[in-house]
Amino acid sequence: MSETERKHFHTYDEFEAYLQKLGLFHMDMSLDRITTVLDELELRRPPYVVAHVLGTNGKGSTSTFLSSLAQATGLNTGLYTSPHFTSPRERIRVNGQMLDEEEWCDLADDIMEAGGQTLTYFEFLTVLAVLAFYDYEVDLAVMEAGLGGMYDATSAVESDVTVYTPIAMDHQHVLGERLEDIARDKAAAIRRGVPVVTNVQEEIALAVLRDVAAQKKAPLHMAADLGTMPESPRFGLAGPHQQENARLALGAFRVLVDAHGWTPPPIMDWDDVKELAFADAWIAGRMQRVEAQADHPALILDGAHNPHAFAALREALRAENITPAAVIFGCMQDKELDEMLPVLMGLSDGPIFLPPIVDNERAMAPEALAERLGERAHACTSLGEALRQARKAAQEKDVLLCGSLYLLGEFFTLRPKCLERE
Repeated sequence: MSETERKHFHTYDEFEAYLQKLGLFHMDMSLDRITTVLDELELRRPPYVVAHVLGTNGKGSTSTFLSSLAQATGLNTGLYTSPHFTSPRERIRVNGQMLDEEEWCDLADDIMEAGGQTLTYFEFLTVLAVLAFYDYEVDLAVMEAGLGGMYDATSAVESDVTVYTPIAMDHQHVLGERLEDIARDKAAAIRRGVPVVTNVQEEIALAVLRDVAAQKKAPLHMAADLGTMPESPRFGLAGPHQQENARLALGAFRVLVDAHGWTPPPIMDWDDVKELAFADAWIAGRMQRVEAQADHPALILDGAHNPHAFAALREALRAENITPAAVIFGCMQDKELDEMLPVLMGLSDGPIFLPPIVDNERAMAPEALAERLGERAHACTSLGEALRQARKAAQEKDVLLCGSLYLLGEFFTLRPKCLERE
């Protein structure tokens, strides 16, 4: 479709401006709007297999491992993740590749013609992913939930397996104050008769998943019972916790393989597929190393943003015997600071630099964070200043940049090449 033929978005910049007006953080707790548009497009039950990935931590990594397993098997694979770092185009990939801007405009125009004017930011992108995967005739679409499960836009799409990463305390202002409440909201995405796969869970969360799965007659599987991991796997994603994410992805993939009769390429066996998939899986901002440059030190980038994720980050640093010389940190106002900050303080003996997270109304002010962290903390006017100060303080040693994916997004805006694997 040419620019002149489109009725709504003539350029990608026009479409992105429209998204920004919708508001990145705007939520409207209902699935009515998105189901209406999906029904109009006849895509509420897509003609491809759908894996729905929910939980609190590890959703992006697990989704990436699952997508990599499918690609290594030779399947045409769609992957939908969130949030993005610098462009919404990062959220939707087919066989690991982003769609070009022209394709985004064409898809967005089709959605508007189907009543897309009613959709929120995340709903619009979810429909766009479903439609893109339909156009590309994918065999499998891996759909990562955004927040919760009951009213998350991805829950409007009928799926073939429901996958649960570890459920932990996060977004209590939306999902509930207790772990059981959060687990119940996420468990609402379980579909009648559709298999559920999970792995490492708190007992309370696992009990909720078992209860809801039993009510809906959905078989619940523990990933460790579904397949064996390679003896000495190489992972494209660093950290001990990634082995558990990979195990969960493998369990979910095993369920789909058994259901759909997928087989590896003729020159490979399943062990080859697993080895290749785990080594190839990669996503930016997960224990990612970045070499020093003139304007910043050697960095370790990690999107840890809640107590559970910070505990995993601590273990990942210990496993590689890394003690950062300094930390650059920023977070949202709704985070569990009483649990996060002691772990953060223990990651390094050096200074902690606190830049603002620009254009983000949910971000906590550096001055407020500095007051909580004490004398080691230094409020900065910008990420650039924090990087320069950290470079002086760390000299030739590593600096950890963590606390929010949105803070990492600012860094990737400065260094966009770091978004792709070297």
